[in-house]
Amino acid sequence: MKLSAFAIVLLTRAFIGELSEALNVTVTPGPVSMCMEGDNITLSCLVSQRKRSSSVLVLHWLYFPTPEDEHLVVRMGMKKTKYYGNYSKHFPQTRFHLWEEMDGQIYRMLILNVSLEDGGNYTCKVQEIRKHRNKWRASSNGTGSMELRVWSLCH
Repeated sequence: MKLSAFAIVLLTRAFIGELSEALNVTVTPGPVSMCMEGDNITLSCLVSQRKRSSSVLVLHWLYFPTPEDEHLVVRMGMKKTKYYGNYSKHFPQTRFHLWEEMDGQIYRMLILNVSLEDGGNYTCKVQEIRKHRNKWRASSNGTGSMELRVWSLCH
């Protein structure tokens, strides 16, 4: 009986360990960055320690003007298609541009003509997806954040 309980504990740890592995995600500049109203700024999401070379990354840039208020800025899906979310569509002109560098290691988001209302926290959420038994499943996740403070010459 003791041996089977030990085997269950080991199998559970192995299974949970695989599901809960975290990607190392770092957002730069940060943890706090300042810029002037009207300037452009590029935020970078650096992803390291991918678990499998055959996996695909899904990326979300989120904006939090307050800790309780989450807005999707942009999402890049499994086929590298980009979807600009509710926060991006709030502006009459496209002010956000996302691109990938170094094949899934660096994702940069350019914010053009930064406004005072762009100040707040930005979070890059990355999920590693892999095919397992003909179904796509999440194998690991990672998150990185930074705070953007916007200054105005008028204040």
